[in-house]
Amino acid sequence: MPRQPELPGTEDRAIAALEDAAQTYAEIRDQRMALNQRESELKSKLITLMHEHKKTVYQRHGTTIELIEEAETVKVKIKKPGDVEEPATPPSLGHSQQTH
Repeated sequence: MPRQPELPGTEDRAIAALEDAAQTYAEIRDQRMALNQRESELKSKLITLMHEHKKTVYQRHGTTIELIEEAETVKVKIKKPGDVEEPATPPSLGHSQQTH
């Protein structure tokens, strides 16, 4: 929302820097809250779709979706070009590797 400049003679000794900072903060906060609401809606849609397709994990072309049923949430990872591939399982500890 555009800010209106003070008209001469109407100032009430306001500290413009504080009011500007508060206004900017409130605008960003409101945008974040709207994004949080949208994120929540999309997360619910993902959970529903994972249940509909009877999937707990979905992987394809760098996209990984993992349904965490006990918490009724999802983890989503999208690989970007150049990202290092993470191993599917952690390397075993305490075992020496044999070479042939």
